[in-house]
This record gives sequence, structure tokens and C-alpha cells, in this order.
Amino acid sequence: MNQEQNTNFQVNATNTTSTANTTVPSNNDNMLVGSPGIVIAPVTEGPRDATAADKGRVNGGTSTPLVKSMPQSTVSVINPTVVSPKVEMSSSTVVTPPPIVEGPASVVNGNAKQKKSHRSGWLIFVLFLIIALMGTYIYIDYQNDLARGECSPLVVGDSSLRELNVQSSIVQELYDKVKTTVREDLAYDTFNDTFKLYLAFRQIPHSEMYESNCNLFNESSMSNFSCSKAINFTPMAFSEETLQKEVKKLFGESVSIPNQNIVLGNSCFGGYQYIEERGEYVEGYCGQVPTTIYNADKQLISASVQGDTIVLREKVRYYSAQGISAEKLKNGVYVYTFKLDNHYHYAYVGRAIEELS
Repeated sequence: MNQEQNTNFQVNATNTTSTANTTVPSNNDNMLVGSPGIVIAPVTEGPRDATAADKGRVNGGTSTPLVKSMPQSTVSVINPTVVSPKVEMSSSTVVTPPPIVEGPASVVNGNAKQKKSHRSGWLIFVLFLIIALMGTYIYIDYQNDLARGECSPLVVGDSSLRELNVQSSIVQELYDKVKTTVREDLAYDTFNDTFKLYLAFRQIPHSEMYESNCNLFNESSMSNFSCSKAINFTPMAFSEETLQKEVKKLFGESVSIPNQNIVLGNSCFGGYQYIEERGEYVEGYCGQVPTTIYNADKQLISASVQGDTIVLREKVRYYSAQGISAEKLKNGVYVYTFKLDNHYHYAYVGRAIEELS
């Protein structure tokens, strides 16, 4: 039975092949390898009828061919599936590039730029606000200084007489340099070089002083003072350059006062001996010296400026606690005069006494 079926299949395949040879070339190149009886239609370069969907016949079929056979020499491609259209380019052809589509990365970069620009704007605003506030503060402070008379003394071109606030910083600074206590007045009331050196000595900052020794200290030249004989005493000292610097700051750059011992009369005020060989002022130890006690009322009553000159007026009245008067202590109005020098320091020019009215 199987042998007969095989024989019939071979006969049918033979008949089919003989029938197909009348329309399609029998060349094996148009047959699908491994699939007997399947014929692949050649591809034509021209237009085809849409009804030519049947690409071949399997195991025989109708004897009418669906595709007209072509000579083998004209077929260059056996089995293409897609034929791309041929495009001819000319010099006048303009090729439009495809549009650039921004992806997620460009969106992120755009957002980052916007955030950065936003932060920069806020930073500029904050800086502008700070500058505006500082400018406002400086202007208000300047106006207050003008009202107190702190800035007007620097306007030396104005020759008019103007009153200054006695509580202004410039007036208080000058007054602190020259005002004295009643005990200092009692010890030495003469306005000479010794007294000027004492006032300059009072301006020396503590940082300019240092611990020293009693080498070359002459105890006989300063009554009430000793150095090496003092028990557990370490003298302080400062250089002569330090003192001369304060002299020029207080009395003017052109003023020069010779170095000498700093002590007010027979008192314990000052007490620094000038040792030329060392170029230093060395402190001496002062024992207890009895003094007469006096009281005084001192009040800064006015301050004025005219051009480059500032004048302070102080009302002074002395009282003796023991009923003993000191003729050298005079009541009255003490007038302190300062003049602006070339280094913008108000130099202490002098002191005068006016009688009380």
C-alpha cells in the first residue's frame, strides 16, 4: 500500500513539472531549496498587477500561469523582498534637516539654568539690600554727627564761629587729654615743659610699657623715689621714642620737648626717671607723702570751633577741706585751645585762666 502511494506521488510530481514547463522555466534557481513543487516568482522592475498575489503553485494546480516568465539573463535579483525607490539628487535640491527634538536631558539642563538664574537674581537683590541699608545707616550717622558738631570742625574753610556739643566725641576726647584732678593741680600748676611731659606721659598706652630693672637709676636726683632699695619692686619702663611720639601727637609735629624726669613737684605723680644711657624712662618707687586735701568743682561749660581752632571752656572752683587756702589754686574759667596741624591732629596749644564773672 505504501509503495503504491509513493509511486503515485512520484507520477503526480512528474506530471506537474511537465505541465509547469510550458509557462515557467524549469531552471532550479527559481525553486525554493528543500521545498519541491514551490515556484518563486521573479521580481519585475515595472509595475505589477495587484491580483498577482499567487507567488507559485504547490503540487501542481491550474495550468494557467499567473506570472509571465522572463529570460534568465534579465533577472539580477532572485528573491528580494523590498525594493527601495530610486531618488535622484540635483544641485537645486534642498535637503531639510530633521527637526531636533529635545529629550529629557535638555529639559533637565533648561530647568537647571532657570534655577541658577533664579538664585543669582536673589543674590543680587540681597547684596543690593545690604548696600542700601549700609548707605542709609552711614548717612543717618553722618547727620547725627553734624547735629552734635562732630564733623563740622574738619571744615576748616568755614571761618564762622560755631558752638559744639560738649558731649560730642571729639570734644570729650580733647578734654580727657588736658583735664586734671585737684591733687594734680595742687602738686604742680605751672604750664611748662615738665607739666607738658607729664600730660604726654598720661597718653602712653599700657601696652607700650614693660617690666625693667634699676640699672643706673639715680635715687638722689628724685626725692621721695627709690628703685633698688625698694623691697619686692619691679619697675616699669618705656622708651624715650614712645614719649616723644605722644608729645608730637598732643602738642603738634613741630613741637620738641627735651627729655627730663617726669614728676610733679614734691608729689608722687609721675615718678619716671630719664636714663639717657639706656634711652629709657624707668619708674621709681614713691613712699607715702602727706598732702593737704582740697576739693574742686570742675565743669566743661562750652566748646566752639572757628576755622581750624577748637576752644574748650571749663569752670573751676576750689574748696579747702581744712580751711587752708592755697594761693596758687585759682578759681575761674580755664580756656584750652587746640589747633589742627598738618597731620590732622588737634594740637594742644595752651591754657589760659579767665576770672569768673
